Amino acid sequence: MTLASIHAAYGVAAALAVLALMLGVAALGIPRLGHPPPPAEPPPEFGGRSGHKSWVQFRLRYAVLALLFVAFDMEMVFMFPWAVAFRAMGLIALADMVVFIVILASAIIFAWKAGAFEWEA
Repeated sequence: MTLASIHAAYGVAAALAVLALMLGVAALGIPRLGHPPPPAEPPPEFGGRSGHKSWVQFRLRYAVLALLFVAFDMEMVFMFPWAVAFRAMGLIALADMVVFIVILASAIIFAWKAGAFEWEA
């Protein structure tokens, strides 16, 4: 590589860095243009008074469903690479996956019997 091509490559990198910096400053500055100043008391989303009791009962069922979704999503994350490389791993890998699926199936059965999949309006 010649010295001129190295300087040209650094010039392109410097131009991209300046462009990224300008876009970042613009992204921070443009939304503030033309807006009135914030009110004296911030809205409830930002810590202001909401006008009602702040204690709200939260149903635990939603959190349980979210955890079940994450658990079974992770199941697919572990099963896909196993399925791709199954022939190279042999029968021990099959036994490991059977144990994994039995544990997850028992979790599904437990959640089903506990009523986690029943939706109440």
